[in-house]
Parts: sequence; structure tokens; C-alpha cells
Amino acid sequence: MNRFLISVALVALSASPAAAQRLSDTFSLQAAVYFPGVDSRVRVDATNGTTGSVVDFENDLGFDTNRTLPAFMAEWRPGDDWVLNAEYYAIGRENSTTIDRELTVGDTVYPVNASVRSGFDSDIIRFTVGNRFYQTKNFELGAAIGLHGTDFSIFIEGEGAAGGQAGQFQSENRSVFAPLPTIGAFFTWEPAPKLSVNGRVDWLSLTIGEYSGRLVNTEISAAYRIQKNIDIGAMYRFVDYRVRVNRDDWEGEVRYNFNGPAIFVQFGF
Repeated sequence: MNRFLISVALVALSASPAAAQRLSDTFSLQAAVYFPGVDSRVRVDATNGTTGSVVDFENDLGFDTNRTLPAFMAEWRPGDDWVLNAEYYAIGRENSTTIDRELTVGDTVYPVNASVRSGFDSDIIRFTVGNRFYQTKNFELGAAIGLHGTDFSIFIEGEGAAGGQAGQFQSENRSVFAPLPTIGAFFTWEPAPKLSVNGRVDWLSLTIGEYSGRLVNTEISAAYRIQKNIDIGAMYRFVDYRVRVNRDDWEGEVRYNFNGPAIFVQFGF
């Protein structure tokens, strides 16, 4: 929660406008349900510098590749040119399985056929500031800067070997909040009075202090206004990023990809 509040304080830095915003709306709220496929990989190096295994949470640890998750968005257009946006969504997963290959995670080696329990949680908070530099009656095109903050938390526990002691219960857990700025572009098109089409792309590849990252986020959506102030719609989102962590408590990497459709309802005023 403290990390969330810190991120809220960084809203002035914000990352890419949200989908399905009407050109005539000053403020909008959106609730969506996503159905993405997920691919998540994590590496945790040992404290002595030994490179850890790249753990595929879906293939190595038996996590489901498909998830259903909620997402929430708020957007404000304070003037003719500016768009401010905030969005939140989260994925939380746990599983128990018997591994079929040796995994080195931090200072622990989990042998073949070890029974392990594991978890991978991610909370994503995105803020955006966008400028609409081209506008007509039914179309707009703009650019955005922003902040894509992800709070990762992972754990793996079970019978393993650490410090020369084998056959004991061992637990490795790590958490990190990775705030990554982005640049991007977006458009909104209203081909008919009740129909809107939106698209955006965000991109990042840089190093900031303890983190180096690459992020690609794209989205396309369409919405229909069923009555005054209420839209329903569908969208497709693709997110792919890697975060390299270089901290005292976590030396390693997170690779994260999810993509899939969503449905949403939006209230605009």
C-alpha cells in the first residue's frame, strides 16, 4: 500500500492514455475484465554471485497460462489539449507441484522430483500525461509520457539444499517495485455518433539506478454508447517487458508477458 501511495504522488510523471475515452467526455471511469494468456519467468542469483536458474512459472512450476483479472481506469481531460490517466490491475497466482528439473533459486537448490509450492504476484499501476497535438471533430492524435510501476512478489518453497545442508525445508522469496517511465502515442476516432475506436502504444528501453528495463505495451479497443454516459466495449492488449534487478536483496531478472482480450463498461461525463 505504501508503494501504491508513493506511485500516486508521482502522477505528474505519468504512462499512456486509456482506451475507449469519448472525445466529448471530460471525465471517465472504466471497469474491465481481462482474459489474457500469461508467460512469466524469473531469475534470482545467489548471494555469492552464482547465476540462478531461469524459472518458467508456467512450464517449470505448473502455473495456468490463462487468467481472468479485473482492471480499473480513471481519466480526466482538464482542457482542450491534455489527458491525465490512471489505471490499476493485478495478477496473483499460487501453485504446488513436483518439479522435473533442478532449479537454483537464490541460495537454494531444489532437486529433481522435489515438491515445491510457489507464488507470483504482480500489481501494475500506470499513470499518464498526454497531449493531443492533432484534433478534428471526430479524431484526435496525441503523444504521452508516463510511469508504469509494477510491484512484483515471488516465492518458492520446499525441500532443497542451502549452505551445504540438503533435505531441509527452504524458502526463497523476493519482492521489488519497478517504476519504469514510458513514451507513447495514442488516437481516438469516432466513425459514427455512438461508436468510438481507440488505440495506443507505449515503449521503454533504459536503465534507471537499480533497474534496467524494456517495456512494450499496445492496445486497441472499440466502444458503443448504449445510453447517455454509458459505453460497453471490447479491447485487446499486449504487454511484454523485462526488468533487470541489481539490488542487495535481489540480483536477477523478471520477464513478463501477457496478452489477450477484455470486455469493459465505461461511464463518461
